[in-house]
Amino acid sequence: MKNRGSVAIIGGSMAGLFAAISLRSLNFNVHIFERSAGDLRNRGAGIATHNELYDALETAGVKLKTEMGVQSNGRVMFDNQGEVVHRVEMKQIMTSWGLIYRFLRKQIPEENYHSEHCLKNLSFSRNSVTASFTNGDSIATDWLIGADGARSQVRQIVAPTITPIYAGYLGWRGLIDENLLPKEVLDELSLQMAFGMAPGGHWLGYLVAGPNDALNEGNRWYNWGWYRTADSDSLQNHLTDATGEFHRTGIPAHLIREEVITTMRAEAKKFLAPQIEKIIESTSAPFLQPMYDFSSKQLVFERAILIGDAAFTARPHVGMGVSKAAFDASSLAQALSKNNPASLGEWESSRLKFGNATVQWGRDLGSYLGPKASDPESLKKAEYYMKPETLLSITAASEPQQYLRLKT
Repeated sequence: MKNRGSVAIIGGSMAGLFAAISLRSLNFNVHIFERSAGDLRNRGAGIATHNELYDALETAGVKLKTEMGVQSNGRVMFDNQGEVVHRVEMKQIMTSWGLIYRFLRKQIPEENYHSEHCLKNLSFSRNSVTASFTNGDSIATDWLIGADGARSQVRQIVAPTITPIYAGYLGWRGLIDENLLPKEVLDELSLQMAFGMAPGGHWLGYLVAGPNDALNEGNRWYNWGWYRTADSDSLQNHLTDATGEFHRTGIPAHLIREEVITTMRAEAKKFLAPQIEKIIESTSAPFLQPMYDFSSKQLVFERAILIGDAAFTARPHVGMGVSKAAFDASSLAQALSKNNPASLGEWESSRLKFGNATVQWGRDLGSYLGPKASDPESLKKAEYYMKPETLLSITAASEPQQYLRLKT
């Protein structure tokens, strides 16, 4: 097959890998440029799968493994006394970011993946775009894809007015060896997604693959997250390290002040079920994630194109970040292969519509988190989404398409 041209991908995470795999399958010459050193295998945590994710993997040309995670048979809500107050049946595979990342990364030759390449600038000509990097390297290519996440350097260059918006809450997260949990707690919570409610937000957790993608009992990890309302002062307190430095977009786990963690553990003991409190207590190194979202109004900028979280970042409640990145990438590869401006325009229009719907759904799901609404309509929405029957059924749902308000 004839070579279809060259593509430089900025960002070597999920969206970048999906794009590279899809484009290589159509005979494009593809190189990935990742700003971090080494690989990204230890980043991210749990992912609830759904049919759209599997469809996206297959569309991208990825051969699926028989087992992609740990089976969950349903969802359960505990009150602060540890009693079950609601159940929802929902069979779902709970996988991990690292498992999917490693699965994809193996399909990209080492000579096509370039670490420690931080984008500095872009320059455009009629038929090409040149990327220059802070290490002095540069590359001229037919197309450039910005797949470098929510803090995208590509987006900062081509659309500098688009910035992530703080949602008014943050998430405590943890990933812990299941053997470190009390057996009676693990027995009660395994093979299901567990939830707990507390003032200002909910907690959820489930088992995922462990080291080396192990799925067998005794070798898995337990993944959990606790969403907490945090105004600007509280956010600054949580993200300020012992030296007084404020890490606005996220603080490294080892820099979180001990007194902040101690306060969180005390609040867990006060507000959450004893089973959940024991999981948090057993997690030696919890980490923090401030919640931001944003929408792009444009995805194609001459010969630079945004996909994945660089284009739209939705709140994690939707559970669609990976599948959205995969469909962005695979559908873009098909559009570029047609070598027709109209095809690229149709792709942009379709993905803008999908991205906006996904961000809006994330905002709906998080409507009772963050600053309390004052208008009746917003209060009614918040009340609906915090009901146990709604929260358990819709959060990272196994069939998310039914909840997206896609305008035809």
